Amino acid sequence: LKRAAACLPAAWDIFFHSALFLETMGKVNQRRAPKAKASRGGNDIVDTTVSSRQKPNASSAAAKRNDVGRDAHHHHQPAYTSSPDPSILSLLIFLVKVVLLTLISIPFWFLTGILSLLYGRPPKMVFPSQTWRYLRYTINGADLSFSSRIDLMMTIILHLATSPVSGLCWLLDEIIYGKQLNSLSIIKPLFVLSAYRSASTEMARALAKDTTRFVAPNAIMCAFPYLWLWKLVTWIVGDDNAGMSLDEMNGYLNKNFTKESLERHDNDHFSIDTFDGYFLSSHLNGLAFQLGPEVIVKEFNSAQFEEHNRYLFEHYFVEHVDRIARKTLLFSGVTASHSEDRAFLLKGHFLSSASALQRKYPDARFLTVLRDPLDRLKSGINHMAVNATLWQGRLPRWDWLSEAFQQIEMTYCEREMEWYNNGSKRHVVKFDSFVRNFHKTMEGIYQNLLETHEDEIPVIPHPSKCLKHYTVN
Repeated sequence: LKRAAACLPAAWDIFFHSALFLETMGKVNQRRAPKAKASRGGNDIVDTTVSSRQKPNASSAAAKRNDVGRDAHHHHQPAYTSSPDPSILSLLIFLVKVVLLTLISIPFWFLTGILSLLYGRPPKMVFPSQTWRYLRYTINGADLSFSSRIDLMMTIILHLATSPVSGLCWLLDEIIYGKQLNSLSIIKPLFVLSAYRSASTEMARALAKDTTRFVAPNAIMCAFPYLWLWKLVTWIVGDDNAGMSLDEMNGYLNKNFTKESLERHDNDHFSIDTFDGYFLSSHLNGLAFQLGPEVIVKEFNSAQFEEHNRYLFEHYFVEHVDRIARKTLLFSGVTASHSEDRAFLLKGHFLSSASALQRKYPDARFLTVLRDPLDRLKSGINHMAVNATLWQGRLPRWDWLSEAFQQIEMTYCEREMEWYNNGSKRHVVKFDSFVRNFHKTMEGIYQNLLETHEDEIPVIPHPSKCLKHYTVN
Protein backbone atom coordinates (compact mmCIF):
# COMPACT_ATOMS: atom_id res chain seq x y z
CA LEU A 1 0.00 0.00 0.00
CA LYS A 2 2.86 2.37 0.79
CA ARG A 3 4.43 1.73 -2.61
CA ALA A 4 1.10 2.12 -4.38
CA ALA A 5 0.53 5.43 -2.65
CA ALA A 6 4.05 6.49 -3.51
CA CYS A 7 3.40 6.15 -7.24
CA LEU A 8 1.07 9.16 -7.29
CA PRO A 9 3.52 11.89 -6.22
CA ALA A 10 6.27 10.18 -8.24
CA ALA A 11 4.20 10.30 -11.40
CA TRP A 12 3.46 13.96 -10.75
CA ASP A 13 7.10 14.81 -10.02
CA ILE A 14 8.35 13.06 -13.16
CA PHE A 15 5.57 14.54 -15.30
CA PHE A 16 6.17 18.09 -14.08
CA HIS A 17 9.95 18.07 -14.50
CA SER A 18 9.72 16.26 -17.83
CA ALA A 19 7.17 18.79 -19.05
CA LEU A 20 9.42 21.69 -18.06
CA PHE A 21 12.40 20.02 -19.74
CA LEU A 22 10.55 19.22 -22.98
CA GLU A 23 9.09 22.72 -23.07
CA THR A 24 12.58 24.18 -22.70
CA MET A 25 14.01 21.92 -25.40
CA GLY A 26 11.08 22.79 -27.65
CA LYS A 27 11.97 26.47 -27.28
CA VAL A 28 15.58 25.62 -28.05
CA ASN A 29 14.64 23.93 -31.29
CA GLN A 30 12.70 27.02 -32.29
CA ARG A 31 15.49 29.42 -31.28
CA ARG A 32 18.60 27.44 -32.12
CA ALA A 33 21.77 29.40 -31.57
CA PRO A 34 23.87 30.15 -34.64
CA LYS A 35 26.55 27.52 -35.04
CA ALA A 36 30.14 28.55 -34.82
CA LYS A 37 32.43 27.14 -37.45
CA ALA A 38 34.86 24.82 -35.75
CA SER A 39 38.38 26.15 -35.79
CA ARG A 40 40.99 24.15 -37.62
CA GLY A 41 42.71 21.76 -35.30
CA GLY A 42 39.62 21.75 -33.08
CA ASN A 43 39.71 17.99 -32.55
CA ASP A 44 39.90 16.76 -28.98
CA ILE A 45 40.03 13.38 -27.30
CA VAL A 46 37.01 13.22 -25.04
CA ASP A 47 38.08 16.60 -23.75
CA THR A 48 40.97 14.73 -22.14
CA THR A 49 43.44 15.44 -24.90
CA VAL A 50 46.90 16.62 -24.00
CA SER A 51 47.29 20.03 -25.59
CA SER A 52 49.57 20.05 -28.62
CA ARG A 53 50.88 23.51 -27.80
CA GLN A 54 53.87 24.17 -25.57
CA LYS A 55 53.26 25.20 -21.98
CA PRO A 56 52.74 28.97 -21.97
CA ASN A 57 55.11 31.37 -20.35
CA ALA A 58 53.75 34.34 -18.45
CA SER A 59 53.35 36.56 -21.49
CA SER A 60 51.75 33.90 -23.69
CA ALA A 61 49.40 32.91 -20.86
CA ALA A 62 48.31 36.52 -20.47
CA ALA A 63 47.80 36.78 -24.19
CA LYS A 64 45.66 33.66 -24.20
CA ARG A 65 43.55 35.02 -21.36
CA ASN A 66 42.86 38.03 -23.53
CA ASP A 67 41.93 35.68 -26.37
CA VAL A 68 39.42 33.91 -24.17
CA GLY A 69 37.94 37.14 -22.93
CA ARG A 70 38.27 40.27 -25.01
CA ASP A 71 38.92 38.74 -28.42
CA ALA A 72 36.64 35.74 -28.04
CA HIS A 73 33.89 37.47 -29.96
CA HIS A 74 36.05 37.60 -33.08
CA HIS A 75 37.55 34.14 -33.32
CA HIS A 76 36.17 31.64 -30.82
CA GLN A 77 32.42 32.12 -30.65
CA PRO A 78 29.40 33.18 -32.66
CA ALA A 79 28.33 36.78 -32.29
CA TYR A 80 25.50 37.25 -29.81
CA THR A 81 22.09 37.68 -31.33
CA SER A 82 19.26 38.66 -29.01
CA SER A 83 16.61 36.02 -28.41
CA PRO A 84 13.02 36.68 -29.49
CA ASP A 85 10.94 37.98 -26.61
CA PRO A 86 8.01 35.86 -25.41
CA SER A 87 4.77 36.83 -27.10
CA ILE A 88 1.73 38.00 -25.16
CA LEU A 89 -0.09 34.80 -26.12
CA SER A 90 2.72 32.57 -24.84
CA LEU A 91 2.84 34.55 -21.58
CA LEU A 92 -0.91 34.12 -21.10
CA ILE A 93 -0.65 30.37 -21.74
CA PHE A 94 2.25 30.14 -19.31
CA LEU A 95 0.27 32.13 -16.72
CA VAL A 96 -2.62 29.66 -16.96
CA LYS A 97 -0.13 26.81 -16.53
CA VAL A 98 1.43 28.45 -13.46
CA VAL A 99 -1.97 29.02 -11.86
CA LEU A 100 -3.18 25.47 -12.51
CA LEU A 101 0.01 23.80 -11.28
CA THR A 102 0.06 26.04 -8.21
CA LEU A 103 -3.51 25.06 -7.34
CA ILE A 104 -2.73 21.38 -7.85
CA SER A 105 0.32 21.72 -5.60
CA ILE A 106 -1.58 23.20 -2.63
CA PRO A 107 -2.32 19.79 -0.99
CA PHE A 108 1.38 18.93 -1.22
CA TRP A 109 2.23 22.03 0.80
CA PHE A 110 0.10 20.75 3.69
CA LEU A 111 1.40 17.17 3.45
CA THR A 112 5.04 18.20 3.14
CA GLY A 113 4.71 20.76 5.92
CA ILE A 114 3.27 18.25 8.37
CA LEU A 115 5.77 15.52 7.50
CA SER A 116 8.67 17.99 7.67
CA LEU A 117 7.87 18.55 11.36
CA LEU A 118 8.48 14.84 11.91
CA TYR A 119 11.32 14.07 9.50
CA GLY A 120 12.96 17.43 8.80
CA ARG A 121 12.75 19.77 5.85
CA PRO A 122 13.75 18.10 2.53
CA PRO A 123 17.00 19.65 1.25
CA LYS A 124 15.64 19.74 -2.31
CA MET A 125 12.92 22.27 -1.56
CA VAL A 126 13.23 25.88 -2.70
CA PHE A 127 13.48 28.53 0.03
CA PRO A 128 11.01 31.48 0.01
CA SER A 129 13.97 33.78 0.73
CA GLN A 130 15.77 32.39 -2.30
CA THR A 131 12.66 32.98 -4.41
CA TRP A 132 12.44 36.60 -3.27
CA ARG A 133 16.15 37.13 -4.04
CA TYR A 134 15.75 35.81 -7.59
CA LEU A 135 12.66 37.91 -8.13
CA ARG A 136 14.74 40.97 -7.16
CA TYR A 137 17.47 39.88 -9.59
CA THR A 138 14.82 39.64 -12.32
CA ILE A 139 13.23 42.99 -11.55
CA ASN A 140 16.60 44.77 -11.49
CA GLY A 141 18.10 42.89 -14.44
CA ALA A 142 19.43 45.38 -16.98
CA ASP A 143 19.44 43.09 -20.02
CA LEU A 144 15.90 41.75 -19.82
CA SER A 145 12.92 43.00 -21.79
CA PHE A 146 9.60 43.47 -20.03
CA SER A 147 8.09 40.27 -21.42
CA SER A 148 11.25 38.30 -20.57
CA ARG A 149 11.07 39.59 -16.99
CA ILE A 150 7.46 38.45 -16.68
CA ASP A 151 8.33 35.04 -18.16
CA LEU A 152 11.25 34.54 -15.78
CA MET A 153 9.28 35.76 -12.75
CA MET A 154 6.55 33.22 -13.46
CA THR A 155 9.20 30.50 -13.84
CA ILE A 156 10.63 31.38 -10.41
CA ILE A 157 7.18 31.38 -8.80
CA LEU A 158 6.37 28.03 -10.44
CA HIS A 159 9.55 26.47 -9.01
CA LEU A 160 8.56 27.59 -5.52
CA ALA A 161 4.92 26.59 -5.87
CA THR A 162 5.66 23.03 -7.03
CA SER A 163 8.68 22.47 -4.79
CA PRO A 164 6.67 20.52 -2.14
CA VAL A 165 5.97 17.81 -4.72
CA SER A 166 9.61 16.75 -4.83
CA GLY A 167 9.73 17.38 -1.08
CA LEU A 168 7.01 14.80 -0.50
CA CYS A 169 8.81 12.31 -2.75
CA TRP A 170 11.90 12.81 -0.58
CA LEU A 171 9.96 12.36 2.65
CA LEU A 172 8.46 9.07 1.45
CA ASP A 173 11.96 7.60 1.69
CA GLU A 174 12.12 8.69 5.31
CA ILE A 175 8.75 7.06 6.02
CA ILE A 176 9.52 3.77 4.27
CA TYR A 177 13.28 3.37 4.76
CA GLY A 178 14.20 5.87 7.48
CA LYS A 179 15.23 3.32 10.13
CA GLN A 180 17.32 1.32 7.67
CA LEU A 181 19.04 4.46 6.37
CA ASN A 182 19.87 5.68 9.87
CA SER A 183 21.40 2.31 10.77
CA LEU A 184 24.05 2.63 8.04
CA SER A 185 27.43 4.30 8.50
CA ILE A 186 29.31 6.36 5.91
CA ILE A 187 32.93 5.24 6.33
CA LYS A 188 35.84 6.74 4.39
CA PRO A 189 33.85 8.27 1.52
CA LEU A 190 35.79 9.31 -1.57
CA PHE A 191 34.99 12.66 -3.18
CA VAL A 192 36.36 13.25 -6.66
CA LEU A 193 36.33 17.01 -6.14
CA SER A 194 37.80 18.72 -9.18
CA ALA A 195 37.30 21.75 -11.40
CA TYR A 196 35.11 22.00 -14.47
CA ARG A 197 36.32 20.17 -17.59
CA SER A 198 39.31 18.55 -15.88
CA ALA A 199 38.55 14.93 -16.87
CA SER A 200 37.14 14.31 -13.39
CA THR A 201 34.13 12.51 -14.88
CA GLU A 202 36.41 10.00 -16.61
CA MET A 203 38.36 9.60 -13.36
CA ALA A 204 35.20 8.99 -11.31
CA ARG A 205 33.79 6.53 -13.84
CA ALA A 206 37.07 4.59 -13.81
CA LEU A 207 36.95 4.32 -10.02
CA ALA A 208 33.25 3.42 -10.04
CA LYS A 209 34.08 0.29 -12.05
CA ASP A 210 35.70 -1.07 -8.88
CA THR A 211 32.36 -2.21 -7.50
CA THR A 212 33.97 -4.30 -4.76
CA ARG A 213 35.20 -1.11 -3.05
CA PHE A 214 32.78 1.61 -4.11
CA VAL A 215 29.11 2.39 -4.53
CA ALA A 216 28.20 5.49 -6.52
CA PRO A 217 24.89 7.09 -7.54
CA ASN A 218 24.41 7.47 -11.27
CA ALA A 219 23.01 10.58 -12.94
CA ILE A 220 19.38 9.39 -12.79
CA MET A 221 19.74 8.66 -9.08
CA CYS A 222 21.12 12.17 -8.51
CA ALA A 223 18.33 13.77 -10.54
CA PHE A 224 15.61 11.80 -8.74
CA PRO A 225 17.09 10.96 -5.29
CA TYR A 226 14.23 8.77 -4.14
CA LEU A 227 15.12 5.22 -3.10
CA TRP A 228 11.59 3.89 -3.53
CA LEU A 229 11.56 5.23 -7.08
CA TRP A 230 14.91 3.61 -7.89
CA LYS A 231 13.46 0.26 -6.90
CA LEU A 232 10.41 0.78 -9.06
CA VAL A 233 12.54 1.79 -12.05
CA THR A 234 14.63 -1.39 -11.85
CA TRP A 235 11.50 -3.34 -12.73
CA ILE A 236 11.19 -1.69 -16.13
CA VAL A 237 14.70 -0.46 -17.06
CA GLY A 238 17.79 -2.64 -17.25
CA ASP A 239 19.65 -5.08 -19.45
CA ASP A 240 18.47 -8.07 -17.41
CA ASN A 241 14.72 -7.65 -17.69
CA ALA A 242 12.05 -7.46 -20.36
CA GLY A 243 11.74 -3.67 -20.19
CA MET A 244 13.89 -1.03 -21.85
CA SER A 245 17.64 -1.62 -21.99
CA LEU A 246 20.01 0.98 -20.58
CA ASP A 247 21.09 1.98 -24.10
CA GLU A 248 17.48 2.40 -25.18
CA MET A 249 16.68 4.53 -22.16
CA ASN A 250 19.80 6.64 -22.64
CA GLY A 251 18.82 7.22 -26.26
CA TYR A 252 15.31 8.19 -25.21
CA LEU A 253 16.52 10.63 -22.52
CA ASN A 254 19.07 12.20 -24.88
CA LYS A 255 16.83 12.62 -27.90
CA ASN A 256 16.02 16.25 -27.04
CA PHE A 257 19.62 17.27 -26.41
CA THR A 258 21.37 19.05 -29.25
CA LYS A 259 24.23 17.46 -31.14
CA GLU A 260 26.54 20.22 -29.92
CA SER A 261 25.71 19.46 -26.30
CA LEU A 262 26.25 15.71 -26.64
CA GLU A 263 29.61 16.34 -28.32
CA ARG A 264 30.79 18.06 -25.15
CA HIS A 265 29.26 15.59 -22.68
CA ASP A 266 27.98 12.12 -23.51
CA ASN A 267 25.10 12.20 -20.97
CA ASP A 268 25.33 8.60 -19.82
CA HIS A 269 22.44 8.75 -17.36
CA PHE A 270 23.38 5.40 -15.81
CA SER A 271 26.96 6.35 -14.94
CA ILE A 272 28.33 8.60 -12.24
CA ASP A 273 28.23 12.29 -13.11
CA THR A 274 28.43 15.75 -11.56
CA PHE A 275 26.29 15.62 -8.43
CA ASP A 276 26.12 19.31 -7.52
CA GLY A 277 24.62 20.21 -10.90
CA TYR A 278 21.50 18.24 -9.98
CA PHE A 279 21.38 19.70 -6.50
CA LEU A 280 21.57 23.27 -7.81
CA SER A 281 18.93 22.57 -10.45
CA SER A 282 16.49 21.53 -7.72
CA HIS A 283 16.89 25.04 -6.31
CA LEU A 284 16.96 28.24 -8.39
CA ASN A 285 20.71 28.54 -8.97
CA GLY A 286 20.50 27.30 -12.54
CA LEU A 287 18.41 30.36 -13.43
CA ALA A 288 21.47 32.53 -12.82
CA PHE A 289 22.36 32.09 -16.48
CA GLN A 290 19.28 34.17 -17.35
CA LEU A 291 20.36 37.06 -15.14
CA GLY A 292 23.85 38.13 -16.12
CA PRO A 293 27.48 37.48 -15.19
CA GLU A 294 27.30 39.05 -11.72
CA VAL A 295 24.48 36.72 -10.70
CA ILE A 296 26.30 33.72 -12.21
CA VAL A 297 29.36 34.52 -10.08
CA LYS A 298 27.22 34.94 -6.95
CA GLU A 299 24.89 31.97 -7.35
CA PHE A 300 26.67 29.38 -9.55
CA ASN A 301 30.17 29.58 -8.14
CA SER A 302 31.67 26.22 -7.23
CA ALA A 303 34.66 27.83 -5.47
CA GLN A 304 32.89 30.02 -2.91
CA PHE A 305 29.44 31.12 -1.83
CA GLU A 306 27.84 34.36 -0.78
CA GLU A 307 26.82 34.70 2.86
CA HIS A 308 23.13 34.32 1.98
CA ASN A 309 23.94 30.86 0.55
CA ARG A 310 26.00 29.64 3.53
CA TYR A 311 23.24 27.51 5.07
CA LEU A 312 22.37 26.05 1.65
CA PHE A 313 25.93 24.87 0.95
CA GLU A 314 27.12 24.05 4.46
CA HIS A 315 23.97 22.42 5.83
CA TYR A 316 21.43 21.37 3.20
CA PHE A 317 24.01 20.32 0.63
CA VAL A 318 25.82 18.15 3.19
CA GLU A 319 22.52 16.72 4.43
CA HIS A 320 21.57 15.89 0.85
CA VAL A 321 24.92 14.16 0.28
CA ASP A 322 24.55 12.17 3.50
CA ARG A 323 21.07 10.87 2.68
CA ILE A 324 21.88 10.00 -0.92
CA ALA A 325 25.00 8.19 0.33
CA ARG A 326 22.91 6.06 2.67
CA LYS A 327 20.29 5.44 -0.01
CA THR A 328 22.97 4.35 -2.47
CA LEU A 329 24.49 1.96 0.06
CA LEU A 330 21.10 0.44 0.89
CA PHE A 331 20.12 0.22 -2.78
CA SER A 332 23.41 -1.61 -3.47
CA GLY A 333 22.66 -4.21 -0.82
CA VAL A 334 24.98 -2.94 1.92
CA THR A 335 23.73 -3.74 5.41
CA ALA A 336 24.38 -1.98 8.71
CA SER A 337 26.82 -4.65 9.85
CA HIS A 338 28.86 -4.36 6.64
CA SER A 339 28.86 -0.58 6.09
CA GLU A 340 32.65 -0.55 6.01
CA ASP A 341 32.84 -3.05 3.14
CA ARG A 342 32.17 -0.50 0.38
CA ALA A 343 32.88 3.22 0.39
CA PHE A 344 30.60 5.89 -1.02
CA LEU A 345 31.96 7.62 -4.16
CA LEU A 346 30.73 11.02 -5.33
CA LYS A 347 31.96 13.32 -8.07
CA GLY A 348 31.46 17.04 -8.50
CA HIS A 349 32.85 20.58 -8.32
CA PHE A 350 31.56 21.42 -4.82
CA LEU A 351 34.80 22.93 -3.50
CA SER A 352 32.81 25.53 -1.54
CA SER A 353 31.32 22.69 0.55
CA ALA A 354 34.57 20.75 1.03
CA SER A 355 35.21 22.00 4.57
CA ALA A 356 31.67 21.17 5.65
CA LEU A 357 32.00 17.67 4.19
CA GLN A 358 35.31 17.21 6.00
CA ARG A 359 33.65 18.14 9.28
CA LYS A 360 30.83 15.69 8.58
CA TYR A 361 33.19 12.88 7.54
CA PRO A 362 36.61 13.27 9.25
CA ASP A 363 37.91 10.16 7.45
CA ALA A 364 36.84 11.35 3.98
CA ARG A 365 39.30 11.19 1.05
CA PHE A 366 39.51 13.90 -1.64
CA LEU A 367 40.86 13.53 -5.17
CA THR A 368 41.36 16.10 -7.92
CA VAL A 369 42.66 16.19 -11.50
CA LEU A 370 44.73 19.24 -12.42
CA ARG A 371 44.40 20.45 -15.99
CA ASP A 372 45.76 23.64 -17.54
CA PRO A 373 43.28 26.33 -16.37
CA LEU A 374 43.27 28.02 -19.78
CA ASP A 375 42.28 24.77 -21.50
CA ARG A 376 39.57 24.25 -18.90
CA LEU A 377 38.31 27.78 -19.29
CA LYS A 378 37.88 27.45 -23.05
CA SER A 379 36.28 24.03 -22.72
CA GLY A 380 33.99 25.19 -19.92
CA ILE A 381 32.70 28.24 -21.78
CA ASN A 382 31.98 26.16 -24.88
CA HIS A 383 30.29 23.47 -22.80
CA MET A 384 28.06 25.92 -20.95
CA ALA A 385 27.15 27.71 -24.18
CA VAL A 386 25.89 24.57 -25.93
CA ASN A 387 24.08 23.25 -22.83
CA ALA A 388 20.63 24.37 -23.85
CA THR A 389 19.00 23.41 -20.54
CA LEU A 390 20.80 26.34 -18.88
CA TRP A 391 19.33 28.94 -21.21
CA GLN A 392 15.60 28.14 -20.88
CA GLY A 393 15.04 28.43 -24.62
CA ARG A 394 17.04 31.63 -25.05
CA LEU A 395 20.25 31.99 -27.03
CA PRO A 396 23.50 31.58 -25.07
CA ARG A 397 25.28 34.71 -23.88
CA TRP A 398 28.93 34.10 -24.69
CA ASP A 399 29.89 37.48 -23.25
CA TRP A 400 28.29 36.60 -19.90
CA LEU A 401 30.05 33.23 -19.80
CA SER A 402 33.42 34.74 -20.66
CA GLU A 403 33.16 37.39 -17.95
CA ALA A 404 31.72 35.13 -15.24
CA PHE A 405 33.89 32.07 -15.70
CA GLN A 406 37.14 33.98 -15.79
CA GLN A 407 36.30 35.15 -12.25
CA ILE A 408 34.99 31.77 -11.09
CA GLU A 409 37.93 29.80 -12.48
CA MET A 410 40.55 32.16 -11.05
CA THR A 411 38.96 31.87 -7.60
CA TYR A 412 38.66 28.10 -7.98
CA CYS A 413 42.37 27.71 -8.79
CA GLU A 414 43.34 29.68 -5.70
CA ARG A 415 40.95 27.82 -3.41
CA GLU A 416 41.89 24.44 -4.88
CA MET A 417 45.59 25.03 -4.24
CA GLU A 418 44.81 26.06 -0.68
CA TRP A 419 42.58 23.02 -0.06
CA TYR A 420 44.81 20.31 -1.51
CA ASN A 421 48.02 21.74 -0.07
CA ASN A 422 46.67 21.59 3.49
CA GLY A 423 45.42 18.49 5.24
CA SER A 424 45.83 14.76 4.83
CA LYS A 425 43.87 12.24 2.74
CA ARG A 426 43.96 14.57 -0.26
CA HIS A 427 45.49 13.49 -3.53
CA VAL A 428 46.33 15.37 -6.72
CA VAL A 429 46.61 13.82 -10.18
CA LYS A 430 47.97 15.70 -13.16
CA PHE A 431 45.82 15.63 -16.27
CA ASP A 432 48.73 14.69 -18.53
CA SER A 433 49.63 11.75 -16.29
CA PHE A 434 46.04 10.53 -16.22
CA VAL A 435 45.86 10.55 -20.02
CA ARG A 436 49.33 9.21 -20.84
CA ASN A 437 49.98 6.87 -17.90
CA PHE A 438 46.51 5.79 -16.85
CA HIS A 439 47.39 2.53 -15.06
CA LYS A 440 50.34 4.05 -13.22
CA THR A 441 48.18 6.98 -12.15
CA MET A 442 45.47 4.66 -10.83
CA GLU A 443 48.05 2.64 -8.93
CA GLY A 444 49.25 5.84 -7.26
CA ILE A 445 45.69 6.67 -6.19
CA TYR A 446 45.12 3.23 -4.70
CA GLN A 447 48.46 3.15 -2.89
CA ASN A 448 48.74 6.74 -1.66
CA LEU A 449 45.12 7.76 -1.10
CA LEU A 450 43.16 4.54 -0.65
CA GLU A 451 46.00 2.79 1.20
CA THR A 452 45.61 -0.40 -0.82
CA HIS A 453 48.29 -3.05 -0.88
CA GLU A 454 49.97 -3.46 -4.24
CA ASP A 455 48.67 -7.02 -4.63
CA GLU A 456 45.06 -5.86 -4.10
CA ILE A 457 45.00 -3.07 -6.68
CA PRO A 458 42.38 -3.94 -9.33
CA VAL A 459 43.03 -3.76 -13.05
CA ILE A 460 40.70 -1.03 -14.27
CA PRO A 461 40.04 -0.79 -18.03
CA HIS A 462 41.49 2.26 -19.69
CA PRO A 463 38.82 4.84 -20.60
CA SER A 464 37.97 4.66 -24.28
CA LYS A 465 39.48 7.44 -26.34
CA CYS A 466 37.25 8.89 -28.99
CA LEU A 467 38.48 11.54 -31.39
CA LYS A 468 35.98 14.36 -31.39
CA HIS A 469 35.43 17.26 -33.72
CA TYR A 470 33.36 19.92 -32.02
CA THR A 471 30.79 21.76 -34.08
CA VAL A 472 31.02 24.73 -31.71
CA ASN A 473 34.60 25.38 -30.63
